[in-house]
Amino acid sequence: MNYSKIFPYPEIREQQKEAIDFSVDAILNQEKRFVIIEAGTGVGKSAIGYTVANYLSPLLKTDDKYLDGTLYVTTQKILQDQYIKDFSSRGMRSIKSSSNYMCGFKKGNTCADSQKELRVEDKTSRFFKACSFNCVYRKSKEDFLSSKNSVTNFPYLLTEATYSKGIKPRNILVIDEAHNAESELSKFVEITVTDRFAKSMLKLRMPYLKTQPQAFKWIQDVYFPKLTSYKKHVNSMMEKYSGLKSKLKDFVTLARQLELLNGHYTKIKRFLEIYDSENWVFEVIEADGRKGKRLQFKPIDVSPYSEDILFRLGHKVVMMSATILDKEGFCRTLGINPDHAAFISLPSPFPAENRPIFSFSIGKMSFKEIDKTLPKLAEAIESILDQHKNEKGIIHAHSYKIANYLKRNIKSRRILIHDSANREEVLKRHLSSNKPTVLLSPSMTEGVDLVDEASRFQVVCKVPYPYLGDKLVKKRMHKWKWWYPLQTAKTIVQSVGRSIRSNEDHAVTYILDSDFGYFYSRNKQFFPEGFRSCLKR
Repeated sequence: MNYSKIFPYPEIREQQKEAIDFSVDAILNQEKRFVIIEAGTGVGKSAIGYTVANYLSPLLKTDDKYLDGTLYVTTQKILQDQYIKDFSSRGMRSIKSSSNYMCGFKKGNTCADSQKELRVEDKTSRFFKACSFNCVYRKSKEDFLSSKNSVTNFPYLLTEATYSKGIKPRNILVIDEAHNAESELSKFVEITVTDRFAKSMLKLRMPYLKTQPQAFKWIQDVYFPKLTSYKKHVNSMMEKYSGLKSKLKDFVTLARQLELLNGHYTKIKRFLEIYDSENWVFEVIEADGRKGKRLQFKPIDVSPYSEDILFRLGHKVVMMSATILDKEGFCRTLGINPDHAAFISLPSPFPAENRPIFSFSIGKMSFKEIDKTLPKLAEAIESILDQHKNEKGIIHAHSYKIANYLKRNIKSRRILIHDSANREEVLKRHLSSNKPTVLLSPSMTEGVDLVDEASRFQVVCKVPYPYLGDKLVKKRMHKWKWWYPLQTAKTIVQSVGRSIRSNEDHAVTYILDSDFGYFYSRNKQFFPEGFRSCLKR
């Protein structure tokens, strides 16, 4: 098949053509609904997805509920921006929430801020005319909805498509970073009720709730009716103040409240509709600073909700990731019938000699043994830093406990550590620095590109097992025996992928946890060939 008019770059690589041919055949000839593409960094997944979508969309015979064209969805806004950088010249358009756009009329306002204030403006005012007819967000949304190639992020897509119904299904849905689809669906349907919100907004005191049935009954019989009633009250107050400039401050306060109430109301309402006691875990999180006590309900299995929330948005669905690792498990967690899905795994295009992975057994990092091992870990990392004294790198600490210990006990001034608030700032410092800085992070296993000189070595301190103190982890582990090791392998593979981003790139990886050898030998099937070929033991 000839894709030269569609493929976005001058040359199509052999692996890309293989994946495109496979996808087109699976959908057109085998009538598969899902195509799952596992391809590591450097294969060029976005170009594959773009070409498959634009070749197939005009050829698909669908009913009127599907618009001609493609929806692309990513986990991270940075990848969404990359799609626009690569394909905007070909008509691709993007949308994010209105808080990401600055108002062109009122300095310091986001579009979200100005939309609230507009409701008390006279329709003949300059503000109303300028904002209503030249709104950056509104124009972006119109372009997004009318374009045949539209890209957005998971939270925006799921919210808009579910609650406002503004996004219509397309012929093709392309899901990039598809290994995160399960967690994104889980975050979308889970609910949190805080004592602080109940008290301040609803004048409602959260009682002592020990069991899941008790918590559900309280939310259903007390909390939700109170929420519904207060939402109606705020609506009526806004109608009372509408058009009164003297009440602008009060109105904007109410508008912000209503926005918060509407979002929370729709989540709780949906939760009450889909709740199944066997498929949810309940947890009370005791007072944590300003947040106070919280009730959380999270789904164990998102597969009952995936079609209605996500997959209905595409007649055909193309899913891409570097870490699918296990087709059957991937399909199971998302409610995909494996018989309806075609799967292809492409080997890494990067030379194995450019990305060696060394496994050193410096000690166990389990809960019982970690305190004994940490001094050995610090000593081993100091040795690695000496070997790479003129090179940048990254240390994957897995937890803040490990990261903080290493920061205190490694003398090197090269190390840059971050907390939850300054992660992006520290990353920028590292990337822009002329010195051989080293990132020390518990949370940069994915979504971070350390190209070329930005990282010539990386350290994986601990086998990144999911936290067993999390009720949800325990339930999923019990439900699917393979889920726990699969998640662990995914995180390892994602970590190792941070420092190798092109054919010419090179970096050394050191895995220091003694448990890695045992874990790898028992779960080798979850590691792609591109990882196995690089491992030196």
